[in-house]
Amino acid sequence: MRPAAALLVLLLASPALAGPFDTPPERYDETVNVALQQIGSDLRIRQTACAATRCRFAAREVIVEVSGPADRPAIERITIAATFRQGDDRTATNLLDDTLTVVGATMVTYDPGMAAERRGEVLLELGEAALSVGEAHLDSADVHYALSFDDVSGRLEIIAATLRAGHG
Repeated sequence: MRPAAALLVLLLASPALAGPFDTPPERYDETVNVALQQIGSDLRIRQTACAATRCRFAAREVIVEVSGPADRPAIERITIAATFRQGDDRTATNLLDDTLTVVGATMVTYDPGMAAERRGEVLLELGEAALSVGEAHLDSADVHYALSFDDVSGRLEIIAATLRAGHG
């Protein structure tokens, strides 16, 4: 095989060319921890459980559930959740910081085409809508974001799903 043809085959087979959602669910922590480390955060994600198409992770009090299709090793949906408890404002602020840090690292890793300044705008838009009506939805070029906040339970949930997975 000619060197140019061999290089082309290698590049086409390279996992680096695969989209970020083409990563198996059990590797979510590996991919996001790289982004957390790059920004100098001491927050790390660790796997707590994993089945065939669904894995669960934790980062302090933030819970992340990653799911994929049964027919191939890929991610379709990432759900980042935190439950706020009444009382200590400092604890709530720290939990919100951790949650937004995980969401930001997820955006950097799984929606790399989104401009950095747009990430902050997306979080603000989602947050404002969720606080006023309880939920919000927004699409980037590749990812559907949904945010919901239940005032009664104090549960904040942010979903990042590949557009090919649909909005269900």
